[in-house]
Amino acid sequence: MKQREIAVYGKGGIGKSTISANLSAALAAAGVRVLQIGCDPKHDSTRLLTEGREIPTVLDYLRDVPKDRADIDRVLYTGIRGIGCVEAGGPKPGVGCAGRGIISAFEFLERNRVKEKYDILLYDVLGDVVCGGFAVPIRREYADMIFLVTSGEFMSLYAANNILRGIRSYDGGERRRVAGIIFNARDLPEEETRTERFAKGVELPIVARVPRSEAFAAAERQKRPVTETAEYPAERAVFRRLAAEIIAGLPLFEARPLSDEDLERLVLGSETDAKREERSVPAAETAAAAATVPGKTTATAEPRPPAARPALYGCAFTGAATTAVHLTDAAVIAHAPRSCAFFTWQNISSPGRKNLFHRGILMPSALSPRFECTEINRHEAVFGGTDKLRRRVKEAAAAKPGAVIVVSSCVSGIIGDDVLSVESLSTPETPVIVIKADGDIGGDYMEGIDMCLYTLAEKLIDPSVPPRPLSVNVIGETGVAYDLDVNYRTVKGLLERMGIEINCRFLGGARTEEVRRLTAAPLNLLASDGEDNQKLRAWLERRYGCRFLDGCIPVGFRETRRFLEQIGEFFDRKDRVLPVLREEQQRYDDAIRELRSKLAGKRILMTTINTNMDWLLETATAAGMEFVWVGVLNYLRKEMKITDFPERYPVIEEVADWPAVMEKIRRTKPDLVLSNYTSAVPPGDYLLDNMPMTQQAGFHAGIHTLRRWATLAKNEREGDWIRDRRLFETYFS
Repeated sequence: MKQREIAVYGKGGIGKSTISANLSAALAAAGVRVLQIGCDPKHDSTRLLTEGREIPTVLDYLRDVPKDRADIDRVLYTGIRGIGCVEAGGPKPGVGCAGRGIISAFEFLERNRVKEKYDILLYDVLGDVVCGGFAVPIRREYADMIFLVTSGEFMSLYAANNILRGIRSYDGGERRRVAGIIFNARDLPEEETRTERFAKGVELPIVARVPRSEAFAAAERQKRPVTETAEYPAERAVFRRLAAEIIAGLPLFEARPLSDEDLERLVLGSETDAKREERSVPAAETAAAAATVPGKTTATAEPRPPAARPALYGCAFTGAATTAVHLTDAAVIAHAPRSCAFFTWQNISSPGRKNLFHRGILMPSALSPRFECTEINRHEAVFGGTDKLRRRVKEAAAAKPGAVIVVSSCVSGIIGDDVLSVESLSTPETPVIVIKADGDIGGDYMEGIDMCLYTLAEKLIDPSVPPRPLSVNVIGETGVAYDLDVNYRTVKGLLERMGIEINCRFLGGARTEEVRRLTAAPLNLLASDGEDNQKLRAWLERRYGCRFLDGCIPVGFRETRRFLEQIGEFFDRKDRVLPVLREEQQRYDDAIRELRSKLAGKRILMTTINTNMDWLLETATAAGMEFVWVGVLNYLRKEMKITDFPERYPVIEEVADWPAVMEKIRRTKPDLVLSNYTSAVPPGDYLLDNMPMTQQAGFHAGIHTLRRWATLAKNEREGDWIRDRRLFETYFS
């Protein structure tokens, strides 16, 4: 006969394994070579076929034996009538992924070509677990005939309907593989009627009716199927008749699952509460209600635009890991597959390499992060990786880092590893901190950054540390930016001229001890005024009573002057402010005179997604340059204040897209085009320069930028290629 692969699905506890064993025995009695594969972690599918003997499972065997030395005969047993018996098994309850285990077991059987020895393969599958592993037997390369085992109980029929949904997802209505329903009676009121209504609704026949009978319990006590007994002819006949029909060839049907509402109506003869309420509400009230619900419209309701959603920049695992490495004395462990850690390592280190080779900027946290990986593989995906993680944490802690930070990935989240348990390995010298990011499950890249910052603050900050009166903290530095360390040194230098020190950078290059003493500083300074930093500020104010300076790290002369005046006021050091301002004003004026001789009369067109651009507008205008147009690209649809003096710059306007920018360039014919995205601006008869996302801090941010433009013009519009060539020859000659 043609080889068939039969999947028997049904709700857990519905009698599926008993029915599978009896059907296998009946098929074998008819001369068919049968292999029964138990796909339930309970591994009791073949017990009646092996005279009650519990056979080793594939997964238990593979857990201890290397794949290249595994022997199929250690898990393939011969039962009554020569029936092949295999139990896939599963991990210990509460760890690992049983569905992934099913997949591994099937791959092992495939490698050993087990199917070739049998006419019929019968898969006994748990049907009320919806993960992909348990759906393997209904994939196209496996079952070509599927039976649904059900009683008349609603939850049993609900599970059967879900199985049909799974089959439909794979087949899309293009294949006929469902043989019908096996009704396993429980002697409940009206259950046969309910089952018949369900069968009619999904357009499937009831191919066998298994009566509620003591015969099955009696046969189980004898450790054999009913079909192998002489005293229960009626029960035996059910399975022998079904076996004969399978051999002869049963007709097959498409999977046509019901909606939940139709399932309730057909099976229970009722409607859902929601449907009843909908019918009872007058039409006028329903229309009025719909008009007030976002996303719903009526003929008279005005459609609402969808809410803006910030772009996603990667997964929470990557965001958390790239933030955690900025705690410089911590060991960061990615509980992840090697590939996830590799791409995250690239995300951390590539900006450091690029900046060093192309601009000579050293970013230690990016070039040499203490970043390790547990390298979750298939074995851990099935059996759980918590033990491996604990070993890796102990190894890392033995080197006495300031902290061990564990960041979880998608895989560890899906298999349910108890990653939080490793925090019990903490010591007073080396705390173990878990960032339960769980990859994409936990959210996007920005949410991963937030998870890391808030978790580290909760776990490390010690409010009892003694105060350091003449100090500040820098909060919320961008993780990877050209000017990160340059800006830190600039702010540090300004503060030192006021007699103030930096207590902690949270989290740009800090040590664990610095984060612990964060509350020792009486004042905090935000690195930028973005929405995420404002939320972090509000949380630190509530949680630890932190005080913040108005504004953030200053950019440009006017902001920096205000910053120093605020610092002098707060720390009662106003006498130190004026000498600094006089000195910097002289330097600024000298630089402006020099730049006017080179840049006066030049026309600038700028497109930007930044806010607060006065530092550049004021400096360029002072140098005699003219802004012919400033286009604000507001991708996130939020309020964007470009200047405190809009009356001075009437050329500022919001622009919808890049074609509009190109048209402005064509019409205004600027000498210089500035953009955050220079790759989007085609070459033309103008200089082109990049607008960095993070601006350089301090009095002379605008001066540094204008000097770069003067250099661009001097180099005949070839940019900094001369310096780049020198760097290239240094590192690659």
